[in-house]
Amino acid sequence: MYIDTHCHLNFKEFDEDRLMVIGNAKKAGVKKFIIPGTNPITSRSAARLAATDPTILFASVGCHPYDTRNVPTRQEIERLISKSTLAIGECGLDYHLYGDEPAVGRKEEQKQLFEMQLGIALQYNLPVIIHSREAFDDIFSVLDSMPSMPKGVFHCFSGGLEDVRNIQSRGFMLGLDGNATYSKQLKLVIPSIALSMLLLETDAPYLAPVGHRGERSEPKYIPLIAQIIAELQNVDIQKVEEATTANANKLFPL
Repeated sequence: MYIDTHCHLNFKEFDEDRLMVIGNAKKAGVKKFIIPGTNPITSRSAARLAATDPTILFASVGCHPYDTRNVPTRQEIERLISKSTLAIGECGLDYHLYGDEPAVGRKEEQKQLFEMQLGIALQYNLPVIIHSREAFDDIFSVLDSMPSMPKGVFHCFSGGLEDVRNIQSRGFMLGLDGNATYSKQLKLVIPSIALSMLLLETDAPYLAPVGHRGERSEPKYIPLIAQIIAELQNVDIQKVEEATTANANKLFPL
């Protein structure tokens, strides 16, 4: 069994065929799905979707760093937490662009939003799903400033070996997505990542793997990501399947 630990099945891209997408994923061996929110609206839709089949669908609630224009209060995020909530996020820092502009002017606001959500995760003993883009040093700095280290995953990892070591030293896991099938940097890094810290994700509808570039990504592509990891680490794909599923069950209350 595979688990897609990060797929936005609540997004509008799946409004026309959501049940078929889930069914096709099941046929491919993907049996559980974590649906992260990116703001209060998508967090509520993730929770509603998870409630339709709580044996296989699970929600995470939070606010993406690009949503600092309409920052919810701590109480508003806490009110999003329900029985189907198994994590806080996705949250974190993104210094790439902000509304097609350099993110410099939003860095402090992003940090404050991130710190607030880490505090909620610690209060409710929930793992965090961290979005990090061109911001690893500040992410680690914020984490180290917390009263205790939360548990969680660095979603859609795109860093280097030093970042892997920093993530591992803090006890976090690392999610690999469809870009693992085409990123030259990731192909150099993946052989050195311990299977014990890996999770599989699609970030659907984004980051479709090789063979499907330019298409809508779906959870059924998880085995393609597992296959490239197996090839790069020179192990059987079943070993990747078993390890990543065990890791997901260890991190999240599935």
